[in-house]
Amino acid sequence: MASYVYTASGSVAASANITTDKVRIATTSGPIHFTTSFPNVAITGTVTCATNSKIVTGVSTSFTTELSIGTWLGNTTGSNVGIIASIANNTSLTLVANAAVAISGAAARYNPYGVPYTVATTSSEIIPASTLENSITVGQGNIVSYLNVTGATAAPFSITELGMPHPVSGSSGFAIPPAQGGPSS
Repeated sequence: MASYVYTASGSVAASANITTDKVRIATTSGPIHFTTSFPNVAITGTVTCATNSKIVTGVSTSFTTELSIGTWLGNTTGSNVGIIASIANNTSLTLVANAAVAISGAAARYNPYGVPYTVATTSSEIIPASTLENSITVGQGNIVSYLNVTGATAAPFSITELGMPHPVSGSSGFAIPPAQGGPSS
């Protein structure tokens, strides 16, 4: 169980990726506004995939150096394409299941820290000053972005991971949801 101390300011900042499903956030003299989301990074090149196939084909892509087995792959709007089962080379990979959405010669995104485990991909909340919020579901592999509430003085706060990494994450740190071929809870 790791704990981190941050100071919120008027600019949005982000925590490291979270290794557990839930966290505790404790504020001091200032309130914070936090948002939970999963990081997603643009892949090099463009991809094509269809909803009736597990195969993703790339053009000018670097699958072998940018991606890994268990990585989440999505389109540019954040919709789930699938979870990577195997990577043949820099221009061909196979998903765990057929692509959830089709992409035709367009950019794609991936989560370098794993797979968001929560059903909702984002949540947002304001935590008042001098408050302890327990059991905030953030999802393993996700990040917490934060800033101080408008008009409030910047103040330190802490994020503490609760519990152990999700039991289906394995040693890779990736959690594959049951809908994508992972074990059910």
